[in-house]
Amino acid sequence: MVTKQSLIANLKQQLEPLDYVYALWLEGSDANGTADAYSDIDLWADVADEKEQEAIASVESALRGIAPFDFCHIMTHGHPKIRQRIYHLAGTDPYLMIDFCWQLHSRPRDSYSFDPDDTIETARVIFDKDDVIRFCPRDPLSFAAANQALMSDMTYRMAQHIRVVKYVKRGLFPEAFAAYGQYVLEPLVALLRVIHTPAHTDYGLLHISNHLPQDLAARLAFFVKVGSLSEIEDKTAWAKTWFDELKAIIDRTET
Repeated sequence: MVTKQSLIANLKQQLEPLDYVYALWLEGSDANGTADAYSDIDLWADVADEKEQEAIASVESALRGIAPFDFCHIMTHGHPKIRQRIYHLAGTDPYLMIDFCWQLHSRPRDSYSFDPDDTIETARVIFDKDDVIRFCPRDPLSFAAANQALMSDMTYRMAQHIRVVKYVKRGLFPEAFAAYGQYVLEPLVALLRVIHTPAHTDYGLLHISNHLPQDLAARLAFFVKVGSLSEIEDKTAWAKTWFDELKAIIDRTET
C-alpha cells in the first residue's frame, strides 16, 4: 500500500543524490500538522534553472516507479520561477493528490522565507543541500499596506450590499446568491482574515474553519448557509451589522 511516508521516502532516495536538486520539502497540512485522511500532499523541490526539464522528469520517473499516473495536470503558476503539476497515482487513495512545485534555484532568497511562528504556512524539510529553506520572523509592515487596500475595497463592497437586495426583490435567486458572495460574504471573510490571519488574507474561505476561533467559525458558517431569497435578504442585513463591528475592532487596533 502506498502511503505518504513511503512516497516521501522514495522521492528522497531518488532525488537527493541528484546534483541539480538542491532541496526537497513539504508545505501545507503535512508541514503545519493539520493533515488528516483526506489531505493531499504539497511537495516542493529547489532545482538548477538549466536542469528544469531533467528535474521534472526525475520526479515523474520516481513517481511512476511507485505506480502509473491516472492523473497529471500542468498548472500555470503565477510566479515566473515556479513550475507546478498535480498528480494522482493509479490504485492509491483517491484523496492522495500530489501537488508538486519546482522552484528554480535563481529565485531570489530574500523574496521568500518562513516565519517560525506561523501556524498556517511553514515547511518540513526533507533535505536541503544549500540553505534554501530559511526561517525568519515576518515584518508586519510587509502586509500592512495590502491589508489597508483590502479593507478599503471591502468597505466599498459592503456599502454596495443593496445590489444583493435588488435581486432578492426581483425574485432572482442565482443573481442574488452571486451578489451575496461578492458584496456580503467576501467582505466579512476579509475582515475576519485581517484580524485573525493578517499575513494570509488571500486564503479567503480556504481552511477558515481551522484558522478562526470556534465561535467565530460557527458564526461565519451561519452566514455561508443560505437556501432562499428571504434568507439572503435577512442575512445581508445581519452581516452588515457584524461587518461594522469587525471594522470598529480594526479601527481601534490601528489608532
